Amino acid sequence: MNAHAVTAEAGTDARASAWPRRLALATLALALPLAFFGGSVTTLGAGLAIDGWLILEPGRGDWFLWFYPVEQWFRDVGTFVEHSHRLLGSGVGLLAIATAAACLRSERGPARALSVAALLAVIAQGLLGAARVLEKSTGFAFLHGAFGQAVFALLAATVVATSPGFQSARPAPIGAAPALRRAALVATVAIYAQIVAGAWLRHSGATLALLVHLALLFVVLGTLLALRAGLRAAAGEAGVPPAAAGALLRCTRALELLLGAQIALGVLAFFSVYVLVGKVAESVQQGLFPTLHVIGGAALLCASLATVMWTRRLTPPATADARGGR
Repeated sequence: MNAHAVTAEAGTDARASAWPRRLALATLALALPLAFFGGSVTTLGAGLAIDGWLILEPGRGDWFLWFYPVEQWFRDVGTFVEHSHRLLGSGVGLLAIATAAACLRSERGPARALSVAALLAVIAQGLLGAARVLEKSTGFAFLHGAFGQAVFALLAATVVATSPGFQSARPAPIGAAPALRRAALVATVAIYAQIVAGAWLRHSGATLALLVHLALLFVVLGTLLALRAGLRAAAGEAGVPPAAAGALLRCTRALELLLGAQIALGVLAFFSVYVLVGKVAESVQQGLFPTLHVIGGAALLCASLATVMWTRRLTPPATADARGGR
């Protein structure tokens, strides 16, 4: 085989291997407006604005989801956000299938596992949405909202796993590696617990849910401050390669930025719901801050889960535990 043929073949392989990441990015990008419209559905109380699931308004139209008439779609704000949410959900499902197929074809390790896990989570989330509509259940509405944040985080994790930087990263000589990995995991669990409490609050309006949500804020702050200190200490250790230190510092900056933004959005959402607007908004604009607070929580969860992935990538459990035991 001549040099030109070898070069052409290498270029083809490079182009083929780029597809898992492209599709993972596209899936996450479409999931962002999906989450926004989903949050708006709850803020507006529009979860049952359209009867039916795949077949809409049975007995009064029997329209398949993708063929719902435009004039019906735009008849009121509740119908618009609910139908937009469903359309975006179907798009995310199709892209998740494509991402998993591409990863199974050309990826190895975490990218494969995460793409399949994300696809299964997207399917489960769709079924929860269907159960919420068909059963007219507030319980399923709560589960759909809480689980949706975990699905978004899995999609983001797939993006991280398919990134060239993550795949080429090698273990670094970090002294407190086991503690760092635990701190990242504990922070992620705490963030998700507060997200679940927030979903409980949004779907019930209960005072107890508000108190739990606020109490968990201090738990999240404590775990993130401990994680921040651990990340900065690890990045500054002698012998840690610049690439590894840079990855740890990027995780730190992302967590700092998103935590600050989320606290600010939480304050604005509180005043919007309990002072200015009320628990049920009448427009997307009125419910903007509570919805953005939901998006902020998802973004913070994504950053924390990415930190879990990076700390484990840079300090594999077997190596880190052996070092910590000496």
